[in-house]
Amino acid sequence: MIPHFKALIVMLLSLFLVASCTSNSTGKIDDTSSPSTISKANEEGEAYLSGIDFNDSLNIANSLYYSKTINGQVEWTEVVMHLDDSSKILKMVERIAPVGSSAVFSNHFYYKNGGKYATKQFFQETKGDSTYFVELLSYYDSKGKVKATKRRTAIYEDQLDQQQYMVTKNTDCSSDRAFRIVNQTGEFETTYQGFVDMDGFKFLVVGENKKDGFSSAIIVQQVTPLIIELRANQKKMLGTPLIVQFEAIDDGSGTEQILRTVSKR
Repeated sequence: MIPHFKALIVMLLSLFLVASCTSNSTGKIDDTSSPSTISKANEEGEAYLSGIDFNDSLNIANSLYYSKTINGQVEWTEVVMHLDDSSKILKMVERIAPVGSSAVFSNHFYYKNGGKYATKQFFQETKGDSTYFVELLSYYDSKGKVKATKRRTAIYEDQLDQQQYMVTKNTDCSSDRAFRIVNQTGEFETTYQGFVDMDGFKFLVVGENKKDGFSSAIIVQQVTPLIIELRANQKKMLGTPLIVQFEAIDDGSGTEQILRTVSKR
């Protein structure tokens, strides 16, 4: 088992088909909304977000866990999705552990009627000698444009929910990167990058076909003709685009990504 795997919940790659709702966000900051707009967004939004956050009946699906090493330091990222019984995404959480930071940053995307309804961004800021955690909560209209943003800060991340929000400039949070992780595209594509044997397990390594790109390791339990071909022709097959289906299993001490099927893209 790879030590840096984080806690995941069993998922199937077929659930990724629900990721058709894409973001039209631009990442720009607009003017601050009026007090009446903020008030209405608060009234309508808080109940909806809480209803999702505390809904234990939602299905959970996880992307591959990706990591890369830069100058000896590891950066990792993953996405967790919360889906209803018809496999529609209600919430998506993008988690990022950037190089040089001991903190894990995250972007939370909430969806309603197929569109982005709200986002929460959690990150760190430094001012002078002080470092603190920031939460930005933004609400969106039916066209995906930010209609209100609130901000709160705390010395420790677990104290954020004890602080009051302050109205700030409208700030959009793009879900483009999160969907690239979910759909295994761009810098998160799944090309063949080799095999690793560790602790009695054989891992198939997939990821971006470039040096120091993001990659993910998946335990191979069944030796298929394609696995044999990849093993026998490693240099020749390097960079071959693959389609992988897997599930992540939590054994109580950590989580392993188990390969179910693999084929050439």
